[in-house]
Amino acid sequence: MIKIDFRFRAVGQGAFYTAIFKHQNGKQFSFVYDCGTHSSRQYINQEINNFVTETSNEKIDILFISHFHDDHINKISDLLNQTGGAKQAILPYLTPDELLLAYIEVSLSGGDPETLAFIRDPTAFLVERKVEHIIYIHPDDEQDSEENNEPIRTDPDPESNDFQFVILNQLKKSTNITDTNIAVSHYYDSGEFSITGLWKFKFFNKSRTPAVINAFIQSVKALLDTPTFNFNDLSIYLENNPTTFETGFNNIYSNNFGARQLINDTSLVIHHGPLRQIKRNSLNHRRWLLNRCSGTLLTGDIIFNKDCLDEIILKWGSHRYTIDVGIFQIPHHGANNYLSDNITTCYPQVQWWVINFGLGNTHKHPHQDIVNMVIDNNMEGQIFCNTQTNELHYGCIIEK
Repeated sequence: MIKIDFRFRAVGQGAFYTAIFKHQNGKQFSFVYDCGTHSSRQYINQEINNFVTETSNEKIDILFISHFHDDHINKISDLLNQTGGAKQAILPYLTPDELLLAYIEVSLSGGDPETLAFIRDPTAFLVERKVEHIIYIHPDDEQDSEENNEPIRTDPDPESNDFQFVILNQLKKSTNITDTNIAVSHYYDSGEFSITGLWKFKFFNKSRTPAVINAFIQSVKALLDTPTFNFNDLSIYLENNPTTFETGFNNIYSNNFGARQLINDTSLVIHHGPLRQIKRNSLNHRRWLLNRCSGTLLTGDIIFNKDCLDEIILKWGSHRYTIDVGIFQIPHHGANNYLSDNITTCYPQVQWWVINFGLGNTHKHPHQDIVNMVIDNNMEGQIFCNTQTNELHYGCIIEK
């Protein structure tokens, strides 16, 4: 028997999602999706302590990172230090120009030194904190094949005392990057990724147009009055000319990207759910029952509009990943314009629309239009406010 525990933890204006699989023989498996907040650190510090206790101080099996904004990653260092690292980290691949953009955005929003160090060199940052293997996910323009959509079925016996949790990686190898670091691998967001034939993952990384970010970088070069620049150049200029840079940067950003935040759109979207029939699926917040679909969709801060959904369906090659979603994380803390009106109706089985936000946040998240959209378009699904005082805790049991 395997007991599985999922939590959208109470961290406020940020995100910290965890999963813990425990077998009756004492073996366990855990994964995390993001760990950061802009709310008071006391809440996330307590949740990290809780997670470490719940996993008996064992190393994280997989650390997923959605994107490189401070409120999603600023406590990853503390998490890894307390857990002794992670066996794997899986995160979106950002080009050097995209990393520079992320560095500027986080610097201007008051990001702490550790977050900026992560953006400068994600690989070095994670390896230094005892992550054994790093997988970067690239967007793939090709549709998944039927073969890639069907994970290997090893059909392990969940009642066996010899049971082991094993990762099965059927992702498509990326040909974009050749990395000399043996601790690093590059894959496309195509294919399947699963745990011992029991639990499946689908990844999505939105395709991006290089010309857009290239034009932005050229404008920043003009602002800095230099033919080239790096992280050190940015750091020095920001320190010496904070007001001048912020004003110029905001104008450049608006001219190139409009109102949207480009780094948000690099978010790694993950669908995860069971590969076999589950015995029981219960929602433990006030004993609510999750009695139908058992898939969860984690969205980070992506702009989830019709174009995005069409790309996901084309990429994953099936509508079943919209039907099989019982819990949907509304992107970007419920900010306006990050979830289109026609999206909610495409996920008819969702029971809980989770909004991660901090009580008293200055961004006024969630936006009332997003709340109204979910209420107006769904007969059964309800909104869950995942704040610094309210967590969503659900789980299931897998038996033979």
